[in-house]
Amino acid sequence: MTQHVLLTLLLSCVVAMKEPTAAQAPRNLTGNSNQPQVARHDFAKNDNTAKIRELVDRQIQAWEKDDFGIAAPDWLPSGELISPGGHVPAKEMQTAMAGYFKQFRDLRVTLKNVFISSDGAKAAIEWDWDVTRRRDGVRAVTRDAIIVDLVGGRIASWREYFDFGNSIDAKP
Repeated sequence: MTQHVLLTLLLSCVVAMKEPTAAQAPRNLTGNSNQPQVARHDFAKNDNTAKIRELVDRQIQAWEKDDFGIAAPDWLPSGELISPGGHVPAKEMQTAMAGYFKQFRDLRVTLKNVFISSDGAKAAIEWDWDVTRRRDGVRAVTRDAIIVDLVGGRIASWREYFDFGNSIDAKP
């Protein structure tokens, strides 16, 4: 059931992000309807895409290295992380990371997909969270979908959706 909800959520984000905007609409440069249409190159969108991808990469590095300092500049002071495990304000992220790594080690994040809204205000991320539980050495992967709200290119909210039922993260 949870996987169905996540899939529906991701698909609706993809569909919403694929709808053409005026900046993306192909235009006929020659005025001749028999000629192929050429899409206008949107440099702002490409720059925005690169910046958001770099932001996601910094979030991955921060978690893999247990160092929120790598990712902190990407977060608004009022930013918040919301997940099935709880709610963490940005100012408490380093403490939350330290608590997490008391229970787990050897985190590896595999980025699967990043979808960015045409205005750059939202991103949908899909990644695999592969970690070892310290108490017994069990290693497992949690598949994670994330919706990010950005304000001025910084994270206002980071909402994670994954099933805690089969996750070793739920059983430190």
